[in-house]
Amino acid sequence: MVTMLIALHVVICVLLVVTVLLQFGKGAEMGAVMGGGASQAVFSSSAKGNFLTKTTTVLAIGFMVNSIVLTTMKSREAKRSLFDNEAPVSAPLNSDVQALENKAIETAPAAATAPEAKAEVAAPATTPAAPETQTKK
Repeated sequence: MVTMLIALHVVICVLLVVTVLLQFGKGAEMGAVMGGGASQAVFSSSAKGNFLTKTTTVLAIGFMVNSIVLTTMKSREAKRSLFDNEAPVSAPLNSDVQALENKAIETAPAAATAPEAKAEVAAPATTPAAPETQTKK
């Protein structure tokens, strides 16, 4: 359906360009190609402008209506997503909270078995102690 409307849109565009170029202008116009004589009843000097004006109006209305229909059809497609049929995920697969809990569980037994390692981390022996000063009141 959309492909047919796009093909119709292209045909309307081409016909619209041709009819606009065939109309009378204020200088050298393309309308003289059709013959300016009175031998052709449809394209006589008075009827030529009238016929091409009506044709241009009809084609312009068709162009606008077709544009609105195509836009409406394509906007309905844009509201759909590839993920519409997917089941919602209740929780993230790799949660930071779960990773921290697992790390705390793994390090807790190691800290309980080696208390001297914990003491070394808390106060290294190479750091000099700061002198304490007492202030008088």
